[in-house]
Amino acid sequence: MHSRFAKASPALFVAATVAAFISAPAQAQSQEHFYKGKTIRIICALGIGGDYDAYARLLSRNLGKHIPGNPSIIVENMPGAGGVIAANHVFRVAAKDGTVIGALHQNTSLAQLTSTQNVEYDAKRFNWIGRLSSGGLDVHHTWHTKGIKSYDDLFVREVVAGGGGATSSSVIMPSALIKLMGAKVKILSGYKGTGETDLALERGEIDLALQNWENLRRTRAEDLRDKKINLIVQYGMERHRELPDVPTIIEKSQTEDQRQVWTLLLRPSMIGYTYTFGPDVPRERLEIVRNAFMAMVEDRDIRADAEKIRLDIDALSGQQVTQLVEEMFAMKQSSVDLAKSILVR
Repeated sequence: MHSRFAKASPALFVAATVAAFISAPAQAQSQEHFYKGKTIRIICALGIGGDYDAYARLLSRNLGKHIPGNPSIIVENMPGAGGVIAANHVFRVAAKDGTVIGALHQNTSLAQLTSTQNVEYDAKRFNWIGRLSSGGLDVHHTWHTKGIKSYDDLFVREVVAGGGGATSSSVIMPSALIKLMGAKVKILSGYKGTGETDLALERGEIDLALQNWENLRRTRAEDLRDKKINLIVQYGMERHRELPDVPTIIEKSQTEDQRQVWTLLLRPSMIGYTYTFGPDVPRERLEIVRNAFMAMVEDRDIRADAEKIRLDIDALSGQQVTQLVEEMFAMKQSSVDLAKSILVR
């Protein structure tokens, strides 16, 4: 019995080795051909016309040619609740086969960390694909006819700020101005993106609007040149080289508690314009799309495309985005608790 087993073992070993050798490339080839004839949907957490939409459409035009099988890619806007609706959809509802990508709000992790209502996702379980650019610099600005020309004017009379959902920067930043700094700001929320709030500002519906500086200078260059827009405060750790005369919120902070909370609130800008699969997407497909993403950001075609529409490319890999998210959840609990007390919804 023993001798028969010994004689059979080498043959069995060779057969198993050959089978493994054949099946591994076959599995890889099968995964690569998965996308042939498929359509990938990008679920954008904000409305048409804003910076998130512009970056999502930039991705849709350039990613497909780097994915084996060359799938078509479309953008579907799903605004609402400051990005929570889209994040919940990608996490809980959307297909987990690698055909749905979330273009989520940079505050997705902060919303969970500060116990925002209706959050039904776990940001630590998203499968991050990569970042096209940092969130850049948010600025609060006013229209020239309003007579609000400086940060100090926010403490003189009531100022109406336009905002989106509870987790949007356009609500978070003025909320902190009110509760942390004592500004006389009233928030009018419900706008579905920076395009809507800027139109409301020009129409006189609101007095104060928040927008990413890179997008503002791209979409409102003539108004900035003609001084129809007043830049009130910039939400950065230091002054942007293009805005040397606009104070930062850190400069305006007078206590250590104020500085700590603002530092936490500014961290999501490092996460920026990121893209993710939901949980449970097959690892092989995640790696295929991650590799395609990194190949795309090195392609001169997307650089030319971005330059044409005045968007910056400052890419990070999916692994790097994952690390940034994990660092958010490792913040000091005392700072998180203070932020929660200020951002009570």
